[in-house]
Amino acid sequence: MKTLEELLERCSFKTVGRSMNLDVSLINGELYISPLTTDINHHLDFALPSMKMVEACRADDFDFFQPFISAGKLTAENMHHAAERYYLGKTRSGRPIYWMIDETLDPQDARIVNPDNSDTWMSTLLKAREPFIQYWCPTHCLFGLHQLSTVNYQLSTNISIVESEQAAVVLSELFPESIWMAYATVAHLQVDLFAPLEGRTVTLFPCTDPYMSNYLFFSDLAAAVHKQYPSIHITVDPILEDNATDEQKSRCIDLVEFLCEKMKE
Repeated sequence: MKTLEELLERCSFKTVGRSMNLDVSLINGELYISPLTTDINHHLDFALPSMKMVEACRADDFDFFQPFISAGKLTAENMHHAAERYYLGKTRSGRPIYWMIDETLDPQDARIVNPDNSDTWMSTLLKAREPFIQYWCPTHCLFGLHQLSTVNYQLSTNISIVESEQAAVVLSELFPESIWMAYATVAHLQVDLFAPLEGRTVTLFPCTDPYMSNYLFFSDLAAAVHKQYPSIHITVDPILEDNATDEQKSRCIDLVEFLCEKMKE
Protein backbone atom coordinates (compact mmCIF):
# COMPACT_ATOMS: atom_id res chain seq x y z
CA MET A 1 0.00 0.00 0.00
CA LYS A 2 1.48 3.34 -1.08
CA THR A 3 1.64 6.11 1.52
CA LEU A 4 0.04 9.46 0.76
CA GLU A 5 3.51 10.98 0.57
CA GLU A 6 4.53 8.48 -2.12
CA LEU A 7 1.37 9.15 -4.10
CA LEU A 8 2.04 12.87 -3.92
CA GLU A 9 5.48 12.34 -5.39
CA ARG A 10 4.18 9.99 -8.08
CA CYS A 11 1.43 12.39 -9.15
CA SER A 12 4.01 15.19 -9.45
CA PHE A 13 1.77 17.68 -7.59
CA LYS A 14 4.88 19.61 -6.65
CA THR A 15 5.78 20.00 -10.32
CA VAL A 16 2.25 21.15 -11.20
CA GLY A 17 2.29 23.55 -8.27
CA ARG A 18 5.58 24.99 -9.40
CA SER A 19 4.07 25.94 -12.76
CA MET A 20 1.52 28.06 -10.83
CA ASN A 21 4.17 29.50 -8.47
CA LEU A 22 2.80 27.43 -5.59
CA ASP A 23 4.44 25.09 -3.09
CA VAL A 24 2.46 21.86 -2.58
CA SER A 25 3.31 19.99 0.63
CA LEU A 26 1.93 17.11 2.69
CA ILE A 27 2.06 17.65 6.46
CA ASN A 28 0.58 15.11 8.87
CA GLY A 29 -1.53 13.63 6.11
CA GLU A 30 -3.01 16.97 5.01
CA LEU A 31 -2.35 18.84 1.77
CA TYR A 32 -1.02 22.37 2.12
CA ILE A 33 -0.65 24.89 -0.70
CA SER A 34 1.26 28.14 -0.34
CA PRO A 35 3.15 30.64 -2.51
CA LEU A 36 6.67 29.62 -3.36
CA THR A 37 9.33 31.20 -1.16
CA THR A 38 12.61 32.49 -2.56
CA ASP A 39 14.48 29.44 -1.22
CA ILE A 40 12.03 27.00 -2.82
CA ASN A 41 12.13 28.90 -6.09
CA HIS A 42 15.92 28.75 -6.06
CA HIS A 43 15.89 24.99 -5.43
CA LEU A 44 13.38 24.30 -8.20
CA ASP A 45 15.28 26.47 -10.68
CA PHE A 46 18.08 23.92 -10.33
CA ALA A 47 15.92 20.77 -10.31
CA LEU A 48 15.52 20.71 -14.10
CA PRO A 49 17.81 22.16 -16.79
CA SER A 50 17.36 25.92 -16.92
CA MET A 51 19.28 28.95 -18.13
CA LYS A 52 20.01 29.76 -14.47
CA MET A 53 21.69 26.36 -14.19
CA VAL A 54 23.59 27.00 -17.43
CA GLU A 55 24.82 30.40 -16.21
CA ALA A 56 25.84 29.00 -12.83
CA CYS A 57 28.52 26.75 -14.34
CA ARG A 58 29.84 28.91 -17.20
CA ALA A 59 33.56 28.69 -18.03
CA ASP A 60 35.82 30.02 -20.80
CA ASP A 61 39.10 28.10 -20.54
CA PHE A 62 39.32 24.65 -22.15
CA ASP A 63 42.27 22.36 -22.85
CA PHE A 64 41.01 21.20 -26.24
CA PHE A 65 41.73 24.66 -27.67
CA GLN A 66 45.39 24.58 -26.67
CA PRO A 67 46.85 22.73 -29.71
CA PHE A 68 45.34 25.36 -32.01
CA ILE A 69 46.41 28.25 -29.78
CA SER A 70 49.96 26.86 -29.55
CA ALA A 71 50.06 26.49 -33.35
CA GLY A 72 48.94 30.09 -33.81
CA LYS A 73 45.72 29.09 -35.55
CA LEU A 74 43.49 30.42 -32.77
CA THR A 75 43.87 32.82 -29.85
CA ALA A 76 42.68 32.89 -26.25
CA GLU A 77 40.11 35.44 -27.41
CA ASN A 78 38.77 32.88 -29.91
CA MET A 79 38.42 30.39 -27.07
CA HIS A 80 36.57 32.83 -24.83
CA HIS A 81 34.31 33.88 -27.70
CA ALA A 82 33.40 30.30 -28.57
CA ALA A 83 32.83 29.36 -24.93
CA GLU A 84 30.44 32.28 -24.54
CA ARG A 85 28.58 31.53 -27.76
CA TYR A 86 28.03 27.86 -26.89
CA TYR A 87 27.32 28.47 -23.16
CA LEU A 88 30.12 26.06 -22.24
CA GLY A 89 30.44 25.08 -18.60
CA LYS A 90 32.58 23.08 -16.21
CA THR A 91 31.84 20.91 -13.21
CA ARG A 92 33.53 21.66 -9.88
CA SER A 93 36.17 19.07 -10.82
CA GLY A 94 36.83 20.80 -14.14
CA ARG A 95 34.99 18.45 -16.51
CA PRO A 96 33.51 20.19 -19.59
CA ILE A 97 29.73 20.57 -19.74
CA TYR A 98 28.16 20.77 -23.19
CA TRP A 99 24.60 22.09 -22.97
CA MET A 100 21.94 21.09 -25.50
CA ILE A 101 19.93 24.30 -25.79
CA ASP A 102 17.19 24.38 -28.40
CA GLU A 103 16.22 27.13 -30.84
CA THR A 104 13.93 28.74 -28.22
CA LEU A 105 16.82 28.98 -25.71
CA ASP A 106 15.37 26.16 -23.59
CA PRO A 107 18.09 23.87 -22.13
CA GLN A 108 17.19 20.22 -22.76
CA ASP A 109 20.12 18.31 -21.27
CA ALA A 110 23.90 18.41 -21.11
CA ARG A 111 26.71 15.97 -21.73
CA ILE A 112 29.58 15.94 -19.23
CA VAL A 113 32.85 14.54 -20.54
CA ASN A 114 34.81 12.44 -18.05
CA PRO A 115 38.63 12.15 -17.93
CA ASP A 116 38.47 8.72 -19.61
CA ASN A 117 36.37 10.24 -22.46
CA SER A 118 33.24 8.46 -21.26
CA ASP A 119 30.24 10.67 -20.67
CA THR A 120 27.62 11.43 -18.05
CA TRP A 121 24.30 13.10 -18.81
CA MET A 122 23.06 15.96 -16.68
CA SER A 123 19.56 14.44 -16.74
CA THR A 124 20.91 11.28 -15.07
CA LEU A 125 22.55 13.30 -12.29
CA LEU A 126 19.43 15.41 -11.71
CA LYS A 127 17.15 12.37 -11.52
CA ALA A 128 19.43 10.80 -8.94
CA ARG A 129 19.32 14.00 -6.87
CA GLU A 130 15.64 14.92 -7.26
CA PRO A 131 13.20 12.02 -6.64
CA PHE A 132 10.18 14.02 -7.79
CA ILE A 133 11.50 14.20 -11.40
CA GLN A 134 12.24 10.47 -11.72
CA TYR A 135 9.56 10.17 -14.44
CA TRP A 136 10.87 13.12 -16.44
CA CYS A 137 11.90 12.06 -19.95
CA PRO A 138 14.45 14.55 -21.31
CA THR A 139 14.49 15.35 -24.99
CA HIS A 140 17.64 16.11 -26.93
CA CYS A 141 18.47 18.53 -29.69
CA LEU A 142 21.55 19.26 -31.75
CA PHE A 143 24.33 20.86 -29.73
CA GLY A 144 24.61 24.48 -30.91
CA LEU A 145 21.01 24.68 -32.17
CA HIS A 146 20.39 27.74 -29.97
CA GLN A 147 22.54 29.83 -32.33
CA LEU A 148 19.57 30.06 -34.67
CA SER A 149 17.91 32.27 -32.04
CA THR A 150 20.87 34.18 -30.63
CA VAL A 151 22.58 35.17 -33.88
CA ASN A 152 20.99 36.80 -36.91
CA TYR A 153 22.10 34.18 -39.42
CA GLN A 154 20.53 34.24 -42.86
CA LEU A 155 18.84 31.14 -44.25
CA SER A 156 21.67 31.00 -46.81
CA THR A 157 24.21 30.38 -44.03
CA ASN A 158 25.36 26.76 -44.14
CA ILE A 159 24.83 24.48 -41.15
CA SER A 160 27.80 22.17 -40.57
CA ILE A 161 27.34 19.18 -38.25
CA VAL A 162 30.08 17.06 -36.67
CA GLU A 163 30.00 14.38 -34.01
CA SER A 164 31.70 15.89 -30.97
CA GLU A 165 30.78 19.14 -29.30
CA GLN A 166 34.40 20.20 -28.86
CA ALA A 167 34.94 19.77 -32.61
CA ALA A 168 31.97 22.03 -33.32
CA VAL A 169 33.28 24.65 -30.89
CA VAL A 170 36.80 24.70 -32.37
CA LEU A 171 35.60 24.63 -35.98
CA SER A 172 33.24 27.54 -35.31
CA GLU A 173 36.29 29.74 -34.78
CA LEU A 174 38.37 28.25 -37.61
CA PHE A 175 35.52 28.50 -40.13
CA PRO A 176 33.05 31.11 -38.81
CA GLU A 177 31.20 31.34 -42.12
CA SER A 178 29.21 28.25 -41.08
CA ILE A 179 27.01 27.55 -38.08
CA TRP A 180 28.64 24.55 -36.40
CA MET A 181 26.58 22.00 -34.48
CA ALA A 182 27.14 18.49 -33.13
CA TYR A 183 25.00 15.41 -32.69
CA ALA A 184 27.10 14.19 -29.70
CA THR A 185 26.24 10.50 -30.02
CA VAL A 186 24.84 8.34 -32.82
CA ALA A 187 22.42 6.74 -30.36
CA HIS A 188 20.41 9.99 -30.22
CA LEU A 189 20.31 10.57 -33.97
CA GLN A 190 16.76 10.68 -35.31
CA VAL A 191 15.36 12.30 -38.40
CA ASP A 192 13.18 14.61 -36.28
CA LEU A 193 16.33 16.05 -34.74
CA PHE A 194 16.77 18.00 -37.98
CA ALA A 195 13.26 19.52 -38.03
CA PRO A 196 14.43 22.98 -36.79
CA LEU A 197 16.76 23.17 -39.82
CA GLU A 198 13.99 23.27 -42.42
CA GLY A 199 14.80 25.60 -45.31
CA ARG A 200 18.54 25.43 -44.68
CA THR A 201 21.60 23.88 -46.32
CA VAL A 202 23.18 21.27 -44.06
CA THR A 203 26.53 19.50 -44.42
CA LEU A 204 27.39 16.44 -42.32
CA PHE A 205 31.02 15.71 -41.41
CA PRO A 206 31.06 12.17 -39.97
CA CYS A 207 34.12 10.56 -38.42
CA THR A 208 36.05 8.28 -40.73
CA ASP A 209 36.61 4.54 -40.27
CA PRO A 210 38.43 1.73 -42.13
CA TYR A 211 35.31 0.42 -43.88
CA MET A 212 33.57 3.67 -44.84
CA SER A 213 30.59 2.46 -42.78
CA ASN A 214 30.12 5.76 -40.97
CA TYR A 215 30.06 7.66 -44.24
CA LEU A 216 27.48 5.27 -45.69
CA PHE A 217 25.36 5.47 -42.52
CA PHE A 218 25.22 9.24 -42.75
CA SER A 219 24.50 9.12 -46.46
CA ASP A 220 21.42 7.02 -45.66
CA LEU A 221 20.51 9.41 -42.83
CA ALA A 222 20.81 12.41 -45.15
CA ALA A 223 18.45 10.74 -47.63
CA ALA A 224 15.94 10.02 -44.85
CA VAL A 225 16.11 13.61 -43.58
CA HIS A 226 15.56 15.07 -47.03
CA LYS A 227 12.66 12.70 -47.66
CA GLN A 228 10.87 13.83 -44.49
CA TYR A 229 11.93 17.48 -44.75
CA PRO A 230 12.34 18.25 -48.48
CA SER A 231 13.25 21.88 -47.78
CA ILE A 232 16.49 20.76 -46.07
CA HIS A 233 19.31 20.47 -48.60
CA ILE A 234 21.56 17.99 -46.82
CA THR A 235 24.80 16.37 -47.98
CA VAL A 236 27.67 14.35 -46.51
CA ASP A 237 31.15 15.81 -46.98
CA PRO A 238 33.75 13.22 -48.12
CA ILE A 239 36.83 15.19 -47.02
CA LEU A 240 37.99 12.54 -44.54
CA GLU A 241 37.20 9.62 -46.82
CA ASP A 242 39.20 11.26 -49.60
CA ASN A 243 42.15 12.57 -47.58
CA ALA A 244 42.65 10.59 -44.36
CA THR A 245 45.37 7.94 -44.38
CA ASP A 246 44.62 4.28 -43.69
CA GLU A 247 46.23 4.70 -40.28
CA GLN A 248 44.01 7.69 -39.49
CA LYS A 249 40.95 5.77 -40.64
CA SER A 250 41.89 2.93 -38.32
CA ARG A 251 41.67 5.44 -35.45
CA CYS A 252 38.28 6.74 -36.65
CA ILE A 253 39.43 10.36 -36.44
CA ASP A 254 37.12 13.35 -36.83
CA LEU A 255 37.63 16.57 -38.77
CA VAL A 256 39.30 18.46 -35.90
CA GLU A 257 41.74 15.62 -35.26
CA PHE A 258 42.55 15.54 -38.99
CA LEU A 259 43.23 19.30 -39.06
CA CYS A 260 45.26 19.11 -35.85
CA GLU A 261 47.47 16.38 -37.31
CA LYS A 262 47.87 18.36 -40.52
CA MET A 263 49.24 21.29 -38.51
CA LYS A 264 52.03 19.06 -37.19
CA GLU A 265 53.24 17.93 -40.62
